[in-house]
Amino acid sequence: MADIQPNKMEVIQLINSIYSSNSYILTLPESEGCWLVDCGDVVKIEAWLKQHSKKLNGVLLTHTHYDHIYGLNELKQSHPALRVFTSQNGIKSLYDDKYNFSRYHHVSFIYQWKDVEMLQEGDRIELFAGFFLSVMETPGHDWSCLSYRMGHALFSGDSYIPGLRVVASFPKSNRKLAAISLQRILSCVDDDTSIYAGHGEIYWMDKKNHILKT
Repeated sequence: MADIQPNKMEVIQLINSIYSSNSYILTLPESEGCWLVDCGDVVKIEAWLKQHSKKLNGVLLTHTHYDHIYGLNELKQSHPALRVFTSQNGIKSLYDDKYNFSRYHHVSFIYQWKDVEMLQEGDRIELFAGFFLSVMETPGHDWSCLSYRMGHALFSGDSYIPGLRVVASFPKSNRKLAAISLQRILSCVDDDTSIYAGHGEIYWMDKKNHILKT
């Protein structure tokens, strides 16, 4: 499904085959390029790019668990100029199948390139002319977690899924940090915010914690 933001940014939700994780394509109608948040089923991503004649500029990872990264090598092979962004701990996990949990899926995912770009708290990236994405470090679910804000769109990964408790029982989880990160995310929510989580539907939420599906 697609959601048109007030600032005209278009967000396309792709539901992946592994754990029904979400990937999101960010684009503007007049832009030749687009960006991806998390990388799952490459077939769906490539089909959309071909259908809309768009160039994929980069991938922004909310965290580096296998179900959010497993298509990355294939996508990078098809798009060599693709930029890949994650946190400092996310970089470590991309090159360690224990940290990214792929070994527990009976595969071993190791990112095959050495060009990952690091993001940290307070960074801003200009995805399109005049359209900036802001970065928050939101660890707890995993040590690699980042959340992104762009206009009225909030990409929270698995650090916040409306209606669900944050899972913080993995080896690189931290319950206290998960609670702190959740409160930080909720403090950014206003009555125009659309929430794009790592799993589930797209939600709109107001300051009184009224959650509505878009």
